[in-house]
Amino acid sequence: MMNSKSSRREFVRNAVVGAASFAMPTLIPGTALGANDRISIGLIGCGGRGNALMQAALGLKGEHDIEIKVLCDVWKVSLKKTLADLARRQSAVPDTCSRHSDAVSRDDIDAVIIATADFAHAPILVDALRAKKDVYVEKPMATQLSYAQEAVKLARQNKAVVQVGTQYRSDLRHKKAAELVQSGILGKISEVEAFYHDAGPRWARSYSDVRKEDVDWEGFLMHLPHRSFDARRFRRWHLYREFTLGTPALLGVHRMDVATWFMDDPLPASAVALGGVYVWKDGREHADTVDCVLAYPKEFILNYSTRLGNSQTFGEVIFYGTRGTFDIKTWTARADGGGADALKEPVVIAPVPQGDLTESHMRNWLDCIKSRKETNAPIEAGYAHSVASIMCFQALETGRRQKHDMEAMTIQEG
Repeated sequence: MMNSKSSRREFVRNAVVGAASFAMPTLIPGTALGANDRISIGLIGCGGRGNALMQAALGLKGEHDIEIKVLCDVWKVSLKKTLADLARRQSAVPDTCSRHSDAVSRDDIDAVIIATADFAHAPILVDALRAKKDVYVEKPMATQLSYAQEAVKLARQNKAVVQVGTQYRSDLRHKKAAELVQSGILGKISEVEAFYHDAGPRWARSYSDVRKEDVDWEGFLMHLPHRSFDARRFRRWHLYREFTLGTPALLGVHRMDVATWFMDDPLPASAVALGGVYVWKDGREHADTVDCVLAYPKEFILNYSTRLGNSQTFGEVIFYGTRGTFDIKTWTARADGGGADALKEPVVIAPVPQGDLTESHMRNWLDCIKSRKETNAPIEAGYAHSVASIMCFQALETGRRQKHDMEAMTIQEG
């Protein structure tokens, strides 16, 4: 029998380490669907992203027999709009509900799509996995470490097919770029920079049409402490600590995920951060300008930054090696900055013909529901980016370095 340390080490090895690799094992089926069986889906979160994911799924009806069986949202306005749109796309009329438990508990649902506010992703994911559903969950997968841990355990225990919404992992050009970086062509990579900048108020949703009687406010808050109904918080939840972890979770996850995927080193060892509200004096609780530095076991640092006052970017994700530099904006490995052994000729990753990326990611999930194989963005990848964004948030909030104990699966100051 393994002792507790060995058990934790085995769990981390099996559930997390190697999340960024291309070789994905085949899952042992739980309730396997046949190639021609219908996939009954519940959509939880009927906002803009939820509708985009629903449309992507329905756009693949020529490849998979799909039915949206249930629509779930705490806001009646979103439910009504989505129901009307769905009526133009499928003949069957779905049921509707405001509580996710009413969707995930149904025996006639095979899978759910989760596209709610950030704080609700992981609790709903855990409940769906307990109900033995396959899941597509938007990023960030989790804003609390305990939920992330429980989700990984349940997904592996129940052999669930989970796709996390970091859709760059389904992009063929990104996959080729990952292979290039992992080939060692850049030499020793000691630093990676990742950016996600914007100059516009993308969070400034109107809330003039939000009426208390149209919102299941308690359903929205879920496990959070009760507070009086607040239409502004409901529509602009992105600005508040209780609902998300700020720009590292809202925006940075995409770029940090690419960085650690290419480096094949998913889990950070430590993180520090600085930032503040420098531009948007609108009552927000999250920094509009932030820089985070994360150290990784393979001996490199990841510099992640977001600014919401200027949208200029130069590379989005840039890899600095002893033989040269690669970035995913020019898609070119070049000698820039290399030493005596610098690259002789640039290497360009050519465009790869591919359709809509959201559709590609959705296709991969639906294909894997039938085949019971690992998805392109499995739950371990979601666990890794959750750890990174949680550490960035806590470092910024406390002003102290955060350390990740991979064996104990804990985050603490130090």
